[in-house]
Amino acid sequence: MVMRTWLQRTAVTVSACALLVGGSAFASLPAAEAAQGTDAVAQAGSKTEANTAIRVALFGNLGKSTQNRAGQVTLSSEGVLSVKSRSASGQVAIGTKQARFSLDGYQVKLFESKDKAAAQAVLKRAQASNSAYMIQIPRRGATFYAVYAGSYATEAQASKALANYQADGTMKSLTAGYSSVVAGPNYWQAGTYGSQAEANAARNALLNANIEAYTVTIEGEGAHHTAVWAGQAGSQAALSQLKASIQQALPGTAVREVQAQGALIHSIEDTGSGTIARYSVYGAQKWALSTDAQSIKVSERSGRSYRGMMELSSYNDELALVNELPLEQYLVSVVGGEIYPNWPEASLKAQAVAARTFVLYQGNKFGIANVVDTTLSQAYNGLEKETDTVRRAVESTAGEVLMSDGKLIEAIFNSNAGGMTAEASEVWGGGLPWAQATKSPDEGAEAGKYAWYYVALEDGKVGYVREDVVQLDAGRDQAGFQIARPIEDNTNIRPFPAVQSNAGPIASVKKNTRLIVMDTVKESNAYSWIRGPYTATEVLNMIQSKTKTKIAGPLNTLTIAERGPSGRATKIEANGVPVEVSYPDAFRSVFGGLPSTMFDIVSTKDYAVMGSDGKAVAGSGISGKQAIGGNGSSASLKNGTIVVDGQGKGRVLNAETMYIFKGKGYGHGIGMSQWGAKGLADQGYDYEQILKYYYKNVELVQR
Repeated sequence: MVMRTWLQRTAVTVSACALLVGGSAFASLPAAEAAQGTDAVAQAGSKTEANTAIRVALFGNLGKSTQNRAGQVTLSSEGVLSVKSRSASGQVAIGTKQARFSLDGYQVKLFESKDKAAAQAVLKRAQASNSAYMIQIPRRGATFYAVYAGSYATEAQASKALANYQADGTMKSLTAGYSSVVAGPNYWQAGTYGSQAEANAARNALLNANIEAYTVTIEGEGAHHTAVWAGQAGSQAALSQLKASIQQALPGTAVREVQAQGALIHSIEDTGSGTIARYSVYGAQKWALSTDAQSIKVSERSGRSYRGMMELSSYNDELALVNELPLEQYLVSVVGGEIYPNWPEASLKAQAVAARTFVLYQGNKFGIANVVDTTLSQAYNGLEKETDTVRRAVESTAGEVLMSDGKLIEAIFNSNAGGMTAEASEVWGGGLPWAQATKSPDEGAEAGKYAWYYVALEDGKVGYVREDVVQLDAGRDQAGFQIARPIEDNTNIRPFPAVQSNAGPIASVKKNTRLIVMDTVKESNAYSWIRGPYTATEVLNMIQSKTKTKIAGPLNTLTIAERGPSGRATKIEANGVPVEVSYPDAFRSVFGGLPSTMFDIVSTKDYAVMGSDGKAVAGSGISGKQAIGGNGSSASLKNGTIVVDGQGKGRVLNAETMYIFKGKGYGHGIGMSQWGAKGLADQGYDYEQILKYYYKNVELVQR
C-alpha cells in the first residue's frame, strides 16, 4: 500500500507501503498521516540501471513519518565482520562475529568500580529509566566496570540527567563514594600507532593514570589508522585541563586536537553473561560493515538477517543503519514479504515488476536511503522472506519496469481494493493518470474464513461468536431467529468478527447459553471487515484528538456526505459539520485505524419503518417510541429491542448511540490490488495483462 500527500493539487511528498497479506499483517495498519513530513522525492523517474545497489534504511531519524529509531544496533554474522570507512580503501577486521554500535555523544558516567556486582546494581537502576550499558576498563592490572547512561544530544541535556540521577535516593546510595560526571565527545589525540597492540599499551598507560582513553580507528588520506584518544570530557573547558596530565602519562607523545572526520571508538561491553565488542561512531564519516558469510543479522530488527553490507553513520544527530545490496536481491525479499510465495506465478511476476518500478522511482527520497524497510515503502524482511518461487519470478522479469511517456511511473499497490480500485483524487486529493477506478476480483481473501454469528445475549449485550464454538438449535424462536448455544463454558463473545489481541471479549458465557442469531458474516479479512461498536463519546474523542474540527455538544449524527468514483468516503460530517482532514485517506486514522475508506457507518439508534403504503419512514432513538405487533398490541421500545429488516437480519436498538463501521478493502486502494492480481492470475491472466489491467496506459519496458 502506498500513502501520498497533496498540497494545493501538487504532489509534494510520497511514501509507499504494500501491506502484507499473510501472518500478522492485519494486526496493525500504518497511520494515514504517515506520508506527512517526509522529504520530497528526489530524482523521481530518473534513469537508474536495473542492477544498481539499493539502499534501505533499517534505523534512522528520517523525519516524523519514519518510526524506526535505535540508540544502538547489534550486528552479527556466521563469518568474521570487517569494517571500513566509505572513503577509504582496505578493510579493518573486527576479529569477532558480533559487535554493537552506537553514536559517540554526551552521556552520564554514573559509576566505576572493580566490584562488578556493585556496578551491575547501578546499571539495573539506570536501565529502569533510561538506556545504559557497562564496559570493562583495564586499570593497573585489574578490570574495572564503568556504567554509562544516555546518550544525550547536548551537554545541557546530559547535565540535567546527571542532576536527576543525583536526586534519586536509591542511585545516590548505590554510587556512594563515586563522583558521577558528564562524559562527552571531546578528546585529545595521543598519537597514532602501527599496531593495535602498541595503541593498547599507550591507552593503558593513560587509564592507569585515571585518564579516560580509548583505542580508535580513524580514516585519513584514504587509509585507516589506529590512534589513541584521551579525555572523553563533557566540555572543551574540561578537556583543556587534561592536556598536561596526558603528556605526563605519555612523555614524548605528540598530543594534539582531534582532526579526524570520523572514527570508531573501541570498547568492551560487559553484558552480565559475557562480553561484546562495542564501537562508538564519531563524526560525520560513514562506515561500511561487511562479512565473509552470506548475511548480517540485526538483533534490534527482530533478529533478521540481510544480504549485502551495513552502513553506520550519524544522521540528523541519531544513529542510522542502512542496508545496501543489489536491486534484484532486494526484490526477492520484498516480493516474498508482500504476497504469498505459493500464489500463481503471474501474480508473483506482476508484484516483482511493480516493486522494481516503485523502488527505482524513489530516487534518493530519504536522503541517506532510497527506501525504508517497512510498509511505508515496501515490506523488506531480509533472508526470511526469500523463496525459490519468488526468486524465479524476480529473475524471469529482471530489469522490467513500467513506464508512461518515457518515464517510470510510481507503481504503487495495495493489499486489497475491496472489489474496486480507487482514483487518487478520492484518496489523496490529487491525480495519477494511470490510476482509474477499476473492478478488482478481491474476494479470494475471504476463502477459508470462518463464519461469525452476530448474536444478542439475554442481558441486551450484542457481539460476535465464531461458528465452530457453538451449535444451532434445530428450530427457530417465535420471531424467526435461529438460536446458537456455546459448546463449552467460557465461550467468548467478541465486539467484532475477529480475534485481536488489542480488543478483548465483551462477554464470556457458559455452555448452552441462549444466543439469538441476528446475522451471519465472514470473519473480518482483507476484503470485508467490521470495526466497532464505538460510543458517540468515543467517536467524538477520535475526531477531536485527530483533527481540528470543532463540534458543539454531544455527537448526535455521523454520516458520509460524499463518496468518490470507487465508493470510498471523501467527506464525513459529524452533527452536520465536515470532519477536517488534509486528504480523504486520513479518515482511516481518525476513526481508529480503519483498513480502508470504503465503508458504511451504522448507528444503533437509527432505523427505518416500512409503512403499509410500502414507503420507509426513518426513525431515531427509542424514547417515547412503541412497537405495534401484528395483533394490534403495542409495547414501548427499550434497550435491547431487536428490530428485523426485510431480509430477516436483526440488530439491537439502544438509548445510547453506538457507531459501527462496515467496510471492504485493505489499504488505500490505488494501483494494483495484490489480492486482485491473484484473482486475475487464477482467471488465466499473464503478468503483463495484470499490470496493464491496474496501471492504465503504461508500457512494460526492459531497462
